[in-house]
Amino acid sequence: MAKITYIKDGQENKNQLIIDGEQVDATDYGVAANIHAIQWNGSSAEIEYNDGTPNATITDISSFDFEAKHATENQAIADEEKKDEADRIANMTYADKRKADYAEIGEQLDDIYHNGIDGWKTTIKAVKDK
Repeated sequence: MAKITYIKDGQENKNQLIIDGEQVDATDYGVAANIHAIQWNGSSAEIEYNDGTPNATITDISSFDFEAKHATENQAIADEEKKDEADRIANMTYADKRKADYAEIGEQLDDIYHNGIDGWKTTIKAVKDK
């Protein structure tokens, strides 16, 4: 299970969430207002409170659902990036699409150097046939 650190900054209302060393957006995790920090080491956690409540140790962090919410956020970001790329491709002109199919001129020259003109022609013919 992941190592998780959650810190709530009450003054600036900026929360920090670190999952396995990766800092992630922690704006909407629904952690109780009286919790200042949670340190999960993979099998247990210490919860620090900001209201005088003594620190507590827990052995189940699933009620906070940090990992599932983080995975959902990551999937939403990936889906948005995929949609943006599909939109970009859909808005390309025919000439833009053809140009994108060809290797950059430096790569084409490298192809000629390594494979000769006939090898380069084979590569270009495959693009043209497409």
